[in-house]
Amino acid sequence: MEKLALSLIHTTRRLRRYFEAYPVKVIIDQLIKSILNNTETLGKLVKYAVKLGAYNITFIPRNAVKGQVLADFLSEAPEGEEEELYFRMLEVPLEKDDTESWTLFTDGASGPKGSGASLVLIGPSGIEYTYALRLTFPNTNNEAEYEALLAGLRIARQMNISNIEVKVDSKLVASQINGNYEASKDSMIKYLAKVKEYASGFKSFSIQNIPRNMNQKANVLSKLALVEFSHLTKEVLVEVLEERSTEGQEIHSIVEEEGDNWMTPIKRYLEEGTWPKDKNEARCLRAKISQYTMESGVLFKKGYLMPMLRYVGPLQANYIIREIHMGSCGMHIGP
Repeated sequence: MEKLALSLIHTTRRLRRYFEAYPVKVIIDQLIKSILNNTETLGKLVKYAVKLGAYNITFIPRNAVKGQVLADFLSEAPEGEEEELYFRMLEVPLEKDDTESWTLFTDGASGPKGSGASLVLIGPSGIEYTYALRLTFPNTNNEAEYEALLAGLRIARQMNISNIEVKVDSKLVASQINGNYEASKDSMIKYLAKVKEYASGFKSFSIQNIPRNMNQKANVLSKLALVEFSHLTKEVLVEVLEERSTEGQEIHSIVEEEGDNWMTPIKRYLEEGTWPKDKNEARCLRAKISQYTMESGVLFKKGYLMPMLRYVGPLQANYIIREIHMGSCGMHIGP
């Protein structure tokens, strides 16, 4: 009985928010209720009864499983049919996003007041994402078109999209990627090579030239980004690009950690299923491994009523602290 009460105590600690906010029904086939409510209870059960008394817990006896239920289940299996065929798991159908293509509309514009680019990403179910980019480096109209396309492909890769159809109103960009036109300038050659590199990461990729009147939303967003972002709505994600996509190197992590750190045993188990060799370390890790999860190679802490928290190593933590106090956030005044 002490073990049953102790397991219930551990449950209240892990799910404290639920026990404090809602009445809880515990279905059990043991006489734990009468023992905890007994005034003559001795030992650790007294301590457990006091702690459990702080919650609204109702103990409900569990009824016995009728043997006829098992007999009815077995009688449903047809005679002469192989058990593997009858009791096999149902095939899980592929998700809609894995079988159908996403559609990407892009547009770029360059003028005396600056350069802007935009993209509209539409999923198979009709969900729509809009992005606007302000280009602070000097560029031509064709280079702005390529920047919009590369930004859209980067976002699609981060969203793990497999199939994508790109529609642009620039005949030059579509023809160069499809091989109808040949890129002659060095900048166009670099942009074309970068697009082909991104396109190779998709299961299916296609690009099509469309009239400008069929790309109105992306066209309007790109021209608004030329002036300022204050004209854009809150539903549009905005970004400022300070260097060309062909020159900048993609950063997937703040700082690459060197050597092993405290996260290494956790990552090895989540990725490879390998426990530490030391028995004490393995026992401690088993007790808390359910708190962690890996997403795209990054370690997070899970929570019931909070968003996942990202863990960083010593070098990454040092970089974040320096950025807060001396870097891009150094001029911030306030708590």
